Amino acid sequence: MVRFLIEFLKNPLIIFKIIYYSIVVIFCKLHGIKTIVYNLHYDYYFDLFQSTYKEISNNKKIKVFFSYWKPNKRLKRYLLKEVSRKYLISHNISIFINFDLFITGDINGPDFPISLLKTKIVETYHGSGVYPLYPKKEVLNRFDIHFSIGPQFNEFIDWAYKGKKNKPKVYNAGYPKLDILLKKDPLTEELKRIYKIENQPVLLYAPHWNSYGSLFLFYEELIEMLVSFGYKVLIKPHNYIYFHYKEMNWEERLQRLEDKFENVILIKRPNTQELYPLSDIMITDTGTTTALEYSILKKPVFVFRNDSWFVNEIHTEVEKDIIDLAFCFSSLEELKKYLDPIINKKTNIKNELDTQKEKQENLIAKYLYNLGSATEKSVKAILKELDLS
Repeated sequence: MVRFLIEFLKNPLIIFKIIYYSIVVIFCKLHGIKTIVYNLHYDYYFDLFQSTYKEISNNKKIKVFFSYWKPNKRLKRYLLKEVSRKYLISHNISIFINFDLFITGDINGPDFPISLLKTKIVETYHGSGVYPLYPKKEVLNRFDIHFSIGPQFNEFIDWAYKGKKNKPKVYNAGYPKLDILLKKDPLTEELKRIYKIENQPVLLYAPHWNSYGSLFLFYEELIEMLVSFGYKVLIKPHNYIYFHYKEMNWEERLQRLEDKFENVILIKRPNTQELYPLSDIMITDTGTTTALEYSILKKPVFVFRNDSWFVNEIHTEVEKDIIDLAFCFSSLEELKKYLDPIINKKTNIKNELDTQKEKQENLIAKYLYNLGSATEKSVKAILKELDLS
């Protein structure tokens, strides 16, 4: 009731939208149609659900709505390119609608439906590391259902609900957004056309948003060096950097590099994973699990190592294992020393590359469930929870 009064005082007309969507959902229920609302605050969370959405949207007994965080204008613009406007609903309205399932990948402040509703709430996770989850125990133990990406998530869930009577359901689903890496996807060829990738070698620079990363220390010098090696360089930072460090105008700064160098492209699409098949090598930072995901393709991975990131973080086993598998560098000179033999195909690097491939294979098996079939597992779990299986 308090939440309703707060929203009503902000905008009394909100009552009409609540009534409208409530009627829509009731109409669906009367016709045997189940309703899902996917809640997201940032554009890159759409891709977490996209492959699952494509599958379940073909089911005539299911309607999927998207609840967006209203202050994020960029998010709404992006969603309008992906889904019909009639299925978009702002977060301050969706919380009052009795959907059958509420799904989110958010761990900070999901827009939970009010407690009077019978909506089941489902957590899918964003990223394969678990260090951000432990401080969010009080948020995450409110979920009825968890879709686990790998064993590290089951360990967290067991810890979060220890001593509680009502344990959540856990589906070992895997990470659906990575399925694209193991299947031939028309999008890959389309992106090659868009970014004019032909026969030249391609390097993906995927820095993290944390302030210990390479982006904050020497990104301009790094890009200049990579271009000198003859690579086409795709720059794709974690999209959260545009929100967390808004005052630093990262998009404008990186755009200047694209304007300066012919072979540099700033990627503005939110999904990093779809770029993996386009590239031959990836460079990333300490603290991000993109190196684990990229390892599915068994291509060379370089990580800018900055152990300062680990000082204030715990439960970082995944990130530490990534450091162990990657070619790590702490300076541009060190990176150049590694890149030169790979680019020039010198035989003295072959053993190190083979060793990395073995480590990549082991790490994927250790941390990811249902590689290549995670979308299928997620869809089956959703159908089961909707009593449609």
